[in-house]
Amino acid sequence: MGSELTRLLEGEARVEKDKVLAEARARVEDILAAARKDAEELAAAARRRLENERAQAKTRAASAASLKAAAMLLEAKDKAIQAVFDRAAAELTRMSEDPARRRALLRTLLAEAAQGLETQGGTLDVPPGDAGIAQETAKAMGLSVEIRETPEVIGGVRLTTRDRRIMVENTLASRLSRARAALISRVAETLWGK
Repeated sequence: MGSELTRLLEGEARVEKDKVLAEARARVEDILAAARKDAEELAAAARRRLENERAQAKTRAASAASLKAAAMLLEAKDKAIQAVFDRAAAELTRMSEDPARRRALLRTLLAEAAQGLETQGGTLDVPPGDAGIAQETAKAMGLSVEIRETPEVIGGVRLTTRDRRIMVENTLASRLSRARAALISRVAETLWGK
């Protein structure tokens, strides 16, 4: 009976051991399945994060490239507009070197500068070589001013009242400079349309 009891106990122990082992294997399979699922979710989240980071980096790069392109275009347009004004200044200088045009130009610029000013006893500054033309023009206009030649005045006149409180500079360069702000948009529209 002792051996039969031992066999019976060993059988029950084997059954119990097999049952515990089967439960342990099932539990291990559940744990592995859960671990695989967690790993897949982590990998998918990492892929999504990397894709988002890649998309953001691509967007930032595109924005930076777009800004750089816009800056380069703006710089090129600015240079083109500056070239137009440089050419206009050169053309005005060339025009003022023609004696016939210079006389008419001086007359027009002086008439505009003197308009509404008390010129009696004032000073008229003109470019070197224009004193004679300025004397004739001032006399024809009835202006009593001291005429001085100065290299500071180029392509026009500078008229100062006797009390020196008012000075009007009316030169081609000063007129172009004053008109520049108003003309920039028109030049740009002419060059590139709206």
